Amino acid sequence: MKAHNSSYTTTVLSYVASEKRFAVTGLLTMLAIAAGRVVQPLILRVIIDRAVPAGDTGLLFRYAGLYLLLVLSSGFFGYLGSIQMAKLGLAVVTKIKQDLFSRFLRLPVSYFDAHPVGELMARTENDTEKIRDLFSSLGLTLVVSLLMMGGMFFVTALIAPTLSLAMLAVAAGFLAILLFFYKRIVGLYESSRSLYASIVAKLTEFVQGMEILKAFNRRPWAEDSLDETGRKKRDNDIKVSLLEFSASSALEAMAGPFFIVALILLYGEKVAAGSMSLGTLLLFIEYGASLMRPVLDIAESLRRIQQAKASIHRISSTMALEPESSAWGVKPAVLEKEIRFDSVWFSYRGEDWILKDISFNLPKGSTTAIVGSSGSGKSTTIGLLCGFAKPQKGYLSLDGNDLGHLDLESWRRKIGLVLQDVYLFPGTVLDNIRVFNDKISLERVQEALDQVRASEFVASLPEGIMTNLWERGGNLSAGEKQLLAFARALCADPELVILDEATSSVDMEKEEKIRASLATLLKGRTSVIVAHRLSSVIHADQILFFSQGRIVARGTHSQLYQDFPEYKELVDRQFIARNNV
Repeated sequence: MKAHNSSYTTTVLSYVASEKRFAVTGLLTMLAIAAGRVVQPLILRVIIDRAVPAGDTGLLFRYAGLYLLLVLSSGFFGYLGSIQMAKLGLAVVTKIKQDLFSRFLRLPVSYFDAHPVGELMARTENDTEKIRDLFSSLGLTLVVSLLMMGGMFFVTALIAPTLSLAMLAVAAGFLAILLFFYKRIVGLYESSRSLYASIVAKLTEFVQGMEILKAFNRRPWAEDSLDETGRKKRDNDIKVSLLEFSASSALEAMAGPFFIVALILLYGEKVAAGSMSLGTLLLFIEYGASLMRPVLDIAESLRRIQQAKASIHRISSTMALEPESSAWGVKPAVLEKEIRFDSVWFSYRGEDWILKDISFNLPKGSTTAIVGSSGSGKSTTIGLLCGFAKPQKGYLSLDGNDLGHLDLESWRRKIGLVLQDVYLFPGTVLDNIRVFNDKISLERVQEALDQVRASEFVASLPEGIMTNLWERGGNLSAGEKQLLAFARALCADPELVILDEATSSVDMEKEEKIRASLATLLKGRTSVIVAHRLSSVIHADQILFFSQGRIVARGTHSQLYQDFPEYKELVDRQFIARNNV
């Protein structure tokens, strides 16, 4: 636990240290606020004990003016402190979000497969906002309350040490009761956070699947599902609020009158006998009546700090994850001869092997097609080739060098990847083709569009290549998005082109256009084509037939058609004429 607390403290202080100007200014204003609140009752004591008995109107007005000045100054410093702490909170949370997103960009694809989008959104937004609260209003309240209590105990100890110890004991007792109570309902806080994450996750999924919900008339189900979770969170939060306010209100309501009555009983006779001034009694009453508010603030702040600590822990655990590049080497990737899979085995879970003893080579400049039924290991092979994961057994090598020992980024810069599910960002067609890389010229983009026969459809868009696309390219057809993905790959000028079911969403007319340009696109480049539509792979140098994680046949189109019945059946089912064999 100590090690964990140390790591939390280190994490917090590292961000605060980067924003010293806000932190120092905020601390100074908090000192001023606390000092003003402690001194105000002392001025009242002087007015009652000196100015009023002496009938000195001038002295009365001077101290009254000083009291008013302190009140106004406390208000000003409170405003200034709130501004400085808010700036500190915003600066810190901005840095945390930047660091967190930067870490996300460096994590392996498998991490995002295991964590839903909604969960990551909740971690990025909800957890960071709790940390921002720690450095803004929460930090201001806690520090001022601690300083104020310390000042009251110090002043009281100088005048009546026994009373100071009694006040300290009572304050500690109330604080212990509140912290014990908050600890008992910590499960409700966790339930609230979990339900919030669930709401965000569901909302994200429903928005992304809006077309399916509408097409299958599942809107009522989606509403009911989200409403159910929302009602659970509402009921949980109501229970938390009732318990919190019941405890704090009860203690605060009892503390003030209790202190006043106790002080009058203890010191009333001394005031009447003249051994204690009325101003001193008023000072004690003011401090006693004010004591419960900082105790409640401290307890509430400590509770919320526990929540912020949980958020810091979740963020720290993400930040502590090793970037995928750390598991790779530093030697630049160079492809001059071949890529080779040598007895490769791969599994996502334990011994449930997706790939089983896969061996083949991709000579530089050659075209290799991978075919087979769904779940046969085709996409997993592509994932290994792109460096999304590493084999558990065997080797994947580049010119005899284990790919795992080479620099991952230098290898990916050589790859042009086109997937079946094309992702397009909100932005212009131009931005999407060059992936917001201004170093790629407009002329290069236009050349790529010409090569994939997409210039005509892009020119027909409302603003041509500068047309803004909706999220995920919602204002384009599936075939049009696929053509832009081809152009995107071409603009990267890759040495290795990977087409993973890249023509499955393209109609026959557009596929003919693409096939006509593939010879130019792939000339001089190593290429891997994964396809169910076999018309796009009949001219490949080699075809690998996958089944249940193994390569069960390999050869050219003609060889497999003649010698491998499963391939022949697959071809015939797709109505490819025999004379094309």
